[in-house]
Amino acid sequence: MFIISPLHTDDDSIAALINRIQQSIEAESGEVTSVNYNAPWGRRRLAYPIRAYAGGEASRRNFTEGFYVLMHFTLHASKVTQVERTIKLTDPILRYLLTTIEQKAAFTGALDETQDDVEVAGDIDDIEEDDEEMVEEDAD
Repeated sequence: MFIISPLHTDDDSIAALINRIQQSIEAESGEVTSVNYNAPWGRRRLAYPIRAYAGGEASRRNFTEGFYVLMHFTLHASKVTQVERTIKLTDPILRYLLTTIEQKAAFTGALDETQDDVEVAGDIDDIEEDDEEMVEEDAD
């Protein structure tokens, strides 16, 4: 996820920034699986003001809004630093957050192995007879 400065939220600028990040990921032999900047993402109010340099200005500005972009991609762990460097050096990006999503392992066939070990009772009557025999033995 990254937040773009509100000064660069026209459609062409957003498309160019997203394309730049996608090219960076693909250059490191990664794959972008999804990009979302529509509702509920897109232009939103920030939780707190962010002071950042605006393009060509000598002093910092306080930004209270930003344009949120959520991007899912797959990339080898050793290549993340190059993509992170590209994001850091992209001036219109105010903040970013890279996280990992761990895949849950699928347990196929585990149930089949345990089914062989389970005994299935034939009749409920047989179980009741066994219970009666146990009660009679205890009484003796």
